[in-house]
Amino acid sequence: MNKFLILPQGVKDFGPMKAETLKRIENRLLEEFSYWGYRKVITPLFEYLDTMSVGIGGDFRHRLMKFVDPHTGEIVVLRPDITPQIGRMVATRLSDQRHPLRLCYSGRVVRYEEKGSGKEREVFQLGCELLGLNSTEGDSEIIALAIKSLNRLGFKEITLNLGHTGILDAVLQDAGEIRDELLKALAKKDQEQIRKIVEPSAIPADVKEVLFSLSDYYGEVDVLHRAARNERFSPCIKEIISVISILEEYKVECDISVDLVEVKGFEYYTGVTFEIISSEFPASLVTGGRYDGLVSRYGRSVPAAGFAIDAEALMHRAKNSDGENQVHFIIVPGSPDLRKDAIKLADWLRSSSFKVILDLNASYEDMIDSKDFFDGDGSFATYGVIKLESSSEIKLVETRTGSIREFSNLEELLTGGGL
Repeated sequence: MNKFLILPQGVKDFGPMKAETLKRIENRLLEEFSYWGYRKVITPLFEYLDTMSVGIGGDFRHRLMKFVDPHTGEIVVLRPDITPQIGRMVATRLSDQRHPLRLCYSGRVVRYEEKGSGKEREVFQLGCELLGLNSTEGDSEIIALAIKSLNRLGFKEITLNLGHTGILDAVLQDAGEIRDELLKALAKKDQEQIRKIVEPSAIPADVKEVLFSLSDYYGEVDVLHRAARNERFSPCIKEIISVISILEEYKVECDISVDLVEVKGFEYYTGVTFEIISSEFPASLVTGGRYDGLVSRYGRSVPAAGFAIDAEALMHRAKNSDGENQVHFIIVPGSPDLRKDAIKLADWLRSSSFKVILDLNASYEDMIDSKDFFDGDGSFATYGVIKLESSSEIKLVETRTGSIREFSNLEELLTGGGL
């Protein structure tokens, strides 16, 4: 195959339809974020390795795409996550801003993935960060915003999966030298391997009991009541229950489950964590949680919670655009001396928020009489084709019916044509 036709692993092109859908998703989400008082920030596509390494969690350290800045010789990295960049901004450039800060973002992140992993290396993300508010009210606001943002895009049958890093902290605080091995087994929920690691260890008996009955710590919400019997977990369980109670007041549309021993993002988050999934899509739609320690890595202690949305994942279920990104009119001047009138008409329609193709080369003229052109789906022009035959003869060919209406001048078209 021609090498110019091949893209690097894990990246892709988006044609007009997909690009428009992605843009529509971005616009609607950013609009919803703004309704909640979140203001957009823009961060650089790449930063120095040392700066980025301060803020990212262990999950991302081995997934950095690095290169050498030819101007300085320093190693720089393409951002694998935008949240650490916002943490840096809050600790530095936005340090004089009043808290709490409500910030949002959209943009691409780039991550190294092993060959054959099936994961994308370039991901389009949107997200929100609530900084300076250390409470379950803050956690609940972030979660409610994520859910209602998905609801706005047409996602109704979704599940919110809640967790808390404090549970795993309590389980691992006495793990000692088996900690890393145990974390790997917990990530896979490999009960047999966990038992093999834990049985000969000196871990306290009550923690061993938790690890041996791992299935009791994820599932329906009643799992919380069983977990609350262990005093080590009580403060964390109270926080999760508080969040659920507040979410009920938000009247969120979702099912709720819990996973109290979720390892993903463990080093990054510091409190309540969450994931939003759909039975119709294998990957997470949204991930987020509390990360109170991140901003302090850049020199300023600020509590924070946030989420990131995989915008491409939403494309598979988002409601149809109903033609909102399609062209409304195509204007075809019948001769060069009608070009000025055609341009005038196109300018007027565009100023009235119509989307218009000005076809000065008559590229569509041979299609106007085609039956396929007027198939009712607005493939070429949602409303119709305006053909200027002469200065005193203008035709409006309606897309959905193929019917032709005639006008004697532009003014008559604009006033009597229903435009």
